Amino acid sequence: MASKIPPSHEALRRFDAEHLTLCDLALSSAMYDSLLPYNDSLRSLRKATENRIDLDNPDHCAHLVKWLNDWGCRHLSKAHRETTARAILGWHRQARKRLFQQTKTVCELDDHDLSEAVEAYGSLKDRVVAQRDRGAETSDVHMGPTAASKVLFALRPKALMPWDEAMRIGFGCDGTSGSYSRFLQCIREIAWKIRDLCNENGFEITELPLQIERPGSTVIELINQYIWVTVTRNSRNCRLPSASTLARWASWGRSSSRNK
Repeated sequence: MASKIPPSHEALRRFDAEHLTLCDLALSSAMYDSLLPYNDSLRSLRKATENRIDLDNPDHCAHLVKWLNDWGCRHLSKAHRETTARAILGWHRQARKRLFQQTKTVCELDDHDLSEAVEAYGSLKDRVVAQRDRGAETSDVHMGPTAASKVLFALRPKALMPWDEAMRIGFGCDGTSGSYSRFLQCIREIAWKIRDLCNENGFEITELPLQIERPGSTVIELINQYIWVTVTRNSRNCRLPSASTLARWASWGRSSSRNK
């Protein structure tokens, strides 16, 4: 049975977004980057494509599919990477004229931009990208909701958030285009909240990655890392310490310095 899709403000409340702090983002990003290989593979993709993916370039398509494998999309068989790459290219040639400019950030997206992204997502997630042989039977392999969202993130890294199954469950989403739309609305609201926090602390949201020592990252990446740590890994009891706990730990360091 499909999960009931909550309105965006209800999803935000479930993740306690009202109490989200810049410290939470900084800490979750540090945990994510130090414990997991995903940022390394993303950096490799960007280096190989000179930080701008051109799907008309066969090498870029190949690097994108490899990155999808590295980011957990294992249903896209390594043996069929060329077929998958051609399928993604075919989709992109139809969808690219409808997608907003790559320079747009999540905070700048209007409802029309989100509608374009949702339409592109829907046409990609249901696309057949390979064939799977099981004995005498052959079945279609579809891109699927997780891989589709990650392709869109790779193409619009400043604006479109990837998701995985755990995030969909956490946000009450079922992978449909309608639930992806609600998810993107939630992410945009979170980004607006972060923008306000940055302004309160005397800098622009565009400066946030540098402020928390994550130069080269996008705000979308920081949000993704925060939600991955607190939602995707939540079933494994990976929780961020409270502000009071962090302050107490920091005071230990100051005490040691004074005693020297």
